[in-house]
This record gives sequence, C-alpha cells and structure tokens, in this order.
Amino acid sequence: MTPTHRWRAGSLRQLILLAFLLVVTPLGILLLQASNELVEQARQGREEARLSLDISQRNLQLNVLAEDILRSARQYAILQRSELRERQQEQIGHYRNQLDIQSFLLNGNPVIPSLQDTLSLIEQAQDGEIGLPLLEQLALLTGELISESNLQLEQRLAELDSQARATQQALWLLAAILIALSALLMLFFSLRISRPVSQLIGRIRALGHGQPQKTKPLRGPRELVDLNAQLDWLGDHLNELEEEKQRFLRHISHELKTPLSTLREGSDLMAEEVAGPLTDNQREIIELIQRNSFELQTLIEQLLDYNRLQQPGPLDVRNTSLDSCLNAALHPHKLMLEQKQILLERPEKDVKWPTDKAMLHRILSNLISNAIYYGDEKGELSVCYQIQDGQMHIDIGNIGPTIPAVEIEQIFKPFFQGINRRRGPLKGSGIGLSVAHDAAVALGATLSLAHNADHKVVFRIMLPAVNDSHAS
Repeated sequence: MTPTHRWRAGSLRQLILLAFLLVVTPLGILLLQASNELVEQARQGREEARLSLDISQRNLQLNVLAEDILRSARQYAILQRSELRERQQEQIGHYRNQLDIQSFLLNGNPVIPSLQDTLSLIEQAQDGEIGLPLLEQLALLTGELISESNLQLEQRLAELDSQARATQQALWLLAAILIALSALLMLFFSLRISRPVSQLIGRIRALGHGQPQKTKPLRGPRELVDLNAQLDWLGDHLNELEEEKQRFLRHISHELKTPLSTLREGSDLMAEEVAGPLTDNQREIIELIQRNSFELQTLIEQLLDYNRLQQPGPLDVRNTSLDSCLNAALHPHKLMLEQKQILLERPEKDVKWPTDKAMLHRILSNLISNAIYYGDEKGELSVCYQIQDGQMHIDIGNIGPTIPAVEIEQIFKPFFQGINRRRGPLKGSGIGLSVAHDAAVALGATLSLAHNADHKVVFRIMLPAVNDSHAS
C-alpha cells in the first residue's frame, strides 16, 4: 500500500464513520470545556454567596456588640455595679473574636487596623475607667467597617462578573475555533466523498453521450473504486457494441445497395422499353418501382450518412458556392416537387462561403427532403441566404403542418418520428433531421427550428462566422 493510501478508510461506511467521529470530536471538546467552566463559575458563585452571607452576619454581630458595649459602659457609669462591668468585658472579648475572624475574611480592609488599635486601647483600659469617647469611636469604626466590607463584597462580585465575562469570551473564541475546525473537517470529508462521485457522474454522462473518456485512476472509498471499475467494463462493452453496430450498418447497407442497383437498372431498362413497348398500366407500375427504389436508396444513404457522422473525419473547408450545394441537394427531388406542385423560392444571387461542401450538402439534402415530404401539396419550399453578425444564415422553410410543442426538443434525436407523417409512398426512417443535426455539429455550425407557426415551418443553418473578406 502506498503512503498516500495509509490514512484513508477502506470503505465508504468507514470513511463516513471516521468523518462523523472527527467532526463531532471538536464539538464534544467544546461541550466538555463549556460544562467545566460553568461548573467552576457556579462553584465560585456559591462560595462568594456563602462568604458574603458570613461577612454580613458578622458585621451585624459586630455592630450589635459595639452598641451593647457602649450601652453597658453607660449603665456602669450610672449604677457602678460589678456584674455590668463583667458583662462589658465579656462583650469586648466576643467583639475581639469576631473582629479577628472578620480581619481574616476581609484581608486588606483599611478600617480593620484602626478598629484593632481602638479595641486594644479599650482592652488596656479594662482595669481602669473606659472613656465613653473611645467606645463611641469603636461604634463609629464598626459602622465604617460595615460600609467598607460592603464595598469589598461589591468589588468581589464585580471581579467575579468580570471573570465570568472573560470566561464567556474565551468560550466564544474556543467555540468559533472548534466550529471552524468542524466545518473544515466537514468540507474535507465531503470533498473526499463528492470528488470521486463527481468523477463517476462525469463518466456516466460521457458514456450516455458516447464521448471518449480519459482513463484516469479514481481514488476514494472501495465501493466507489469498484463502481469505477464497473464503468470501465461498461465503457468497453459499449464500445464493442458500437463497433458491432457500425459494422452491421456498413454490411447491411452494402448488401442492400447491390440488389437495389440491379432493381433500378432493370426498371430503367423497362421504362426505356428496351424489352418492348409498355401499356399505360405497365408504365405506371414501372414508375412506382422507380420512385420506391429511389426512396429506398435515399434511406440507405441516410443510414450510411448517420453511420459516418458517428465518427466524423477531418473537414475540407473551402470557399464554396451555396447555389451549387443547393442545386445538388434539389436535383434528386425535382420529380417530387413537380408531382406535389410545390413552388420553389430560392435566392436570386449566389453567395460563396468557406465551408465543407459535402457536410453542407448532407444538411441541405435532408432538410429539403424533410420540407418536401412533410409539406402540403401545391405548397411552397423557400430557401434564403442572409449574412448576420458574421455568420451565414440559410433558412429552409415549407408550408405545412407545424411541429407540436411537445416534440420540438426531440426532433433532432435519431429515429424519432412525431405525430405528423410523411406524405409519400414510403414511411420515413426518422434519422433525416438527426443526420442534418450531426452534420451541422461536425461542421461547427448550428441547426435550429427558426419558425414554427401559422402553418409554416422554417429550419435555420448558421454557418460559423468568418472574416468579411472570405464571403462574396
């Protein structure tokens, strides 16, 4: 196995599973990281809430103790009772314990050092008289401590909020990166799957249109490689069938032309009364044989043309007289024009144009034959030349039934026969317009239906554009 194939999944199922896992992995990482951050933020929020509640409760206790200490000092100053003195000392001890805890929780609070100094002075004066101003200062500093601690708590909450915002931005950035990574992985694997599929679709289309295919190895999952191998087999098989078809057409056309030539020579000799004079009925039968043999010859030539146009050779582009091509295309149909009394309108002035005379003759002959056999009796066959945008437009129209709209897209397909039927002794082959269209494509020209209304049908040949100096 070559190094380029080592990493690739062997089958389409494995490749899809690998793509799914690799695409989902970044999203899983994002969800895990987001959940961890949310859990951490929730934990910090709970701790801050618990700390805030604890600090608020101790601030309340310190405030109550400061007021009790001041109240006890005032009572003692009036009553001078020892139990009041003991209660005051006990309250100061409780205040000291709560303040020590609060100083640990409120590290960096600017009021705590002043409050500790004031409390130390009060404790030193316990054996003597404690001045009321000192106790009032204690109560005042306790209020300031509460205010400052509230500010500290608000600052902590603001820091927690800022941290949450930073975490959110980090998560958004991580989400953008991981989603972009997932998108790139999706694009990569979709290309790994869609590229060989597109190649297979292109090969199938080429097979359908009979176009040559480039034998290019397909890289992809095993199922698609196997399908490509089957298409190789199908292409070879179709080529063999095409060769058999071409061989059959050549053989059958040749086999038909030999007895047909004998039939035509015999009918011509009889029409010339070489074997003796003919009665009117006999002459009518001979004319019928001649006409039908000519029609059969036309069908065989169309089959040969169709066969040749499947593998067109190099073009012989020369400055060609359009009138000479038109005359050659009209000559075999003069008898039919006279019988159906069709009026021929053609250009009065000849035009020369660089083109392949044989290809143009095929197009004109089939279009004229189609116009005559599908046209009305005592109708009209019109041919017109016109140079437009550097192109030569040749319009061939007839008076007759218009082509149904549902058939317009199929009229150039081989062996297609629509609702309208040929008006003649033989049924059409359905390849006349197909041969004309294929000849136009081989010539680099365009054949289209230019008009199809008001009981008139016009086909237009657009020969490739050339310099003005080439046309005359």
